[in-house]
Amino acid sequence: MRRSPVRFLLRLALTLGVVWAIYLLRANVWFKLYPAVMVAGALTAFAISLGRTPLVEVFARKMGESLDARGVAYCRNVTRLWVAFLAVHLAVTLATVFAPPAVWAWYNGCIAYVLMGGLFAGEWFYRKKVRHG
Repeated sequence: MRRSPVRFLLRLALTLGVVWAIYLLRANVWFKLYPAVMVAGALTAFAISLGRTPLVEVFARKMGESLDARGVAYCRNVTRLWVAFLAVHLAVTLATVFAPPAVWAWYNGCIAYVLMGGLFAGEWFYRKKVRHG
């Protein structure tokens, strides 16, 4: 399997960006950047997959779903929804790095998970309604 130079450059840019941020801040904020790095990784994976087989389609097929053309299009749209969600989530996560520690902890330790769970659940209920309704 050939390695993509684009992926390498994205990973390198992300790594250098984190190192640069740590250097500039010169404080013990490296641990506060961890959630942002994880979100950036997920965002990158979902976004890159839109140029190939969308990740949601990959997940659906691994769970044994047989997808027709409509199902494939639906998976692409859900992947786009996750890209948009993760982009906003990344912006908020980065903003909390500069917020008081309590704000960072509440958002990254609780609110973010509630929002992700809400998106998972909302999409699941919507899919069940569309599929059976």
